[in-house]
Amino acid sequence: MKIYAISDGDYSTLTGMNGGMLESPDGKRIVYARKNDLSVPEGMEIWVCDHDLSNHRHVFTVSCMNHNGPSATFLNNSDIVFRDASRGLNSFVILNVDTLEVKHRIFAKESHREENGIYPFSVSKEFLGANPDHPEISRCGIYLMELATGNISLAVTEEEIVELVRENGFTPTEFTGAVSHVQLNPAADAVMARISVKECPTFGALGCVDLRTRKMHLIPDKPVHQLWYDNDTYMATRQFKIDDRIDMATSYIARFSKDGEELEVLGGIGNHIDGSPDRSLFTGDRCYPGYSPDIYIYEKGSKKPCEMIEMADLQDMIWKKQVHPNPSFSLDGKRLYFNRPVSDTKTVASFIEL
Repeated sequence: MKIYAISDGDYSTLTGMNGGMLESPDGKRIVYARKNDLSVPEGMEIWVCDHDLSNHRHVFTVSCMNHNGPSATFLNNSDIVFRDASRGLNSFVILNVDTLEVKHRIFAKESHREENGIYPFSVSKEFLGANPDHPEISRCGIYLMELATGNISLAVTEEEIVELVRENGFTPTEFTGAVSHVQLNPAADAVMARISVKECPTFGALGCVDLRTRKMHLIPDKPVHQLWYDNDTYMATRQFKIDDRIDMATSYIARFSKDGEELEVLGGIGNHIDGSPDRSLFTGDRCYPGYSPDIYIYEKGSKKPCEMIEMADLQDMIWKKQVHPNPSFSLDGKRLYFNRPVSDTKTVASFIEL
């Protein structure tokens, strides 16, 4: 199995969150990040290249640490979005990679990707008042940006999220309104997010709101690193805590209903996961303390991997510098992208051909 480096030199390169869109929808370009020193937030550069790894261009520089890189992902064939904390508060930037025009900078928590022309994001208390050019961002909650027009609307309020927790018999925390991992389903008519709940300190809860019916769902002690499987169900890693430690050997990838019912097994050991566009293959990394974070590829329904990508056992890089493999399929299912640490100071954004 040949592993290709997107770009290799005397620097590190990083991909974004699992399940993101590293390739443009037309498959012509790739977005990734470069950084000279992984120990500091400064100097995280956003780069774009052609699908054949030619024409590399530096398009922006941000400040952020290494977990999920700058969460860079394509929104359409010309626009990308990424995280930046250079102004002392987390923001996301939408940039046209052809003109280098900054179309939007919103102080908020970014999401995994766009769906159906809509980009979701979340606003918690620290962001209130930070977007004077957007008076519509006036409350905590989950927002939707219509990419064609730039229109922003509040989809789910903090009060609705807190009430969802209480209605299910759980206790909100001071962080319940600060949801993360906001994701729209492919039809963009339902949104899910990770929610802080007092009774679920390890895994948290997964909340979902059907935007048309306003029906709400909650999964306590949720499966982790969830992504939408289709418009109505999730794919995620089922993990178990044994002797006060999350157990690697008993983890597996499965599909779940919005209310947490396990519907079918999709694969074996994993942590950060993704599924091929046709949902025939699934991938997960063995990103657990004390193990090399090998990447497994599974045929649907099998806990035995059909392929394995061996990774170096670099615990400092994985846990202190927070460089996780984050495997992600391309939109055409022909490539699998991932982070590949190669030393205690260097990691290489890589892919294999499937």
